[in-house]
Amino acid sequence: MEFRYELKARWPFLAWLAQGNKSDRVVTVYHGSGVETAPDWFCEAVWDGEFERGEFDRTDVIVGSGARIRDGEVAFIAPGNSVDRLQWFEDDAAIYVSNSLSCLMAQLDASVDPSYPRYIKDANTVIDGLDRHKPTLSTDRGDIHLLYFHNLVWSTAGLQLRAKPGLGRDFSSFEKYHEFLQRSMAALMANLRATQRRFAYKPLGTLSSGYDSTAVAVLGKQHGLEEVITFQRAREGHDDSGIEAAQRLSLRVHSVDREDWRKQKFPEVPFIASYSSGEDMVFLGAEAHLRGRVMFTGYHGDKVWDKTTTYLSDQIRRGDPSGLALTEYRLDAGFINCAFPFFGTRQVRDIHRISNSDAMKPWDVPGNYSRPICRRIAEEAGLARESFGMKKKAVTVDPFAGWEVQHGGGSFLAPESRADFLDWIRRHRSAWTKRGAIAPIASMKLNYWVNALFSSGVDFNHWISARTPLWRILGYPSYQPHYLNLYLFPWAIDRMKRRYND
Repeated sequence: MEFRYELKARWPFLAWLAQGNKSDRVVTVYHGSGVETAPDWFCEAVWDGEFERGEFDRTDVIVGSGARIRDGEVAFIAPGNSVDRLQWFEDDAAIYVSNSLSCLMAQLDASVDPSYPRYIKDANTVIDGLDRHKPTLSTDRGDIHLLYFHNLVWSTAGLQLRAKPGLGRDFSSFEKYHEFLQRSMAALMANLRATQRRFAYKPLGTLSSGYDSTAVAVLGKQHGLEEVITFQRAREGHDDSGIEAAQRLSLRVHSVDREDWRKQKFPEVPFIASYSSGEDMVFLGAEAHLRGRVMFTGYHGDKVWDKTTTYLSDQIRRGDPSGLALTEYRLDAGFINCAFPFFGTRQVRDIHRISNSDAMKPWDVPGNYSRPICRRIAEEAGLARESFGMKKKAVTVDPFAGWEVQHGGGSFLAPESRADFLDWIRRHRSAWTKRGAIAPIASMKLNYWVNALFSSGVDFNHWISARTPLWRILGYPSYQPHYLNLYLFPWAIDRMKRRYND
């Protein structure tokens, strides 16, 4: 096997697509300028090993993506989490693999069905685990395969999935697990700063008033983290700032308004085109601080570190898809999302046992919001008990909370995006006709009232099911996102494909 590289200067900084013809052993790699290249490997990745050795195929402590030739095979390496992924397509002549869904679809000249109403539901099955999510996306060229966590190997035997190494670590005590976290953080910090890189990274933390980002920031600080971003407010205007904790840790803070994303042109597009619900678009307001960074986040800490979690599968079951919406945006903004709680998560039963052990009781606070591992890490670093982890909050955008009146009168879609989306609906009405369905009316006002009608059913459902459990057993339909918002993904992916075709 052999890599041949072709720089695409107009592409997003960290995007890549590998194309291999089945009749030869050459893989052509088209890539943005921030992708590191070597004769037998390429990557936009950080991992717990020496950078110059390029052995990111031999670890599960990796963020970003890449590929490695070894023993006559090409291994395409997905990140060790499910907030990012690879996607691949195979036909009779060639194999295509990319870290960007938009890039792959542009290369294939593929389109999705504008009238299909279940894209959001299908995308969110990633929270069901590696063994239960919907692994394909249907297009007019055929199925695109979505690869989370594990690796894809191409050899003379064809394509096959290969599980990542890393199981069987000794997590028998807090000390053992904490040692693993410390060792992983130290190794990642050394790798991202490696002088052999063409583009060395700098670390950037995220910090809120909650548990997960606080624990990750503490671990980062102990190994060289100097800066964090924090969002001033959570949903409903609650204070979620991590400024107090940052000051105690002597971290420089970049404070971001969670509504700043609305100031950009078509701000929602890359987040929705990630094949997700788009809820992480608040990070658009922090873009000035993101380029050239490995951003340490607390995604998935809610299940790995929560004392009462029931998500104990080694298949990485999640509570929500948060973080996934960054997969396309980060390639253009030029950063890597390091969702640190994912490291070791396949042994979540061992971690859960630690959280509920007698040794952790001094850090187990009353109530249903207790994460003893996070609290111990933070308090032993000098943070006061009352300064974090007192109340669960969320800073992400809820794209289905309402279109016309949301968070102080703003709409989920910015005005320019709204007009473009409605025009796209009008231009694609024939897609519904072909399905024998009625095309939606391109009206935000009507959409608002349809959503309001169904949202009222949610309140009734919650009220009556609390008093009559049989009501829920009988299957009273709970509210799901409705009407125009079901078709956001096809619109967004159409817009993102233009970036690669220009």
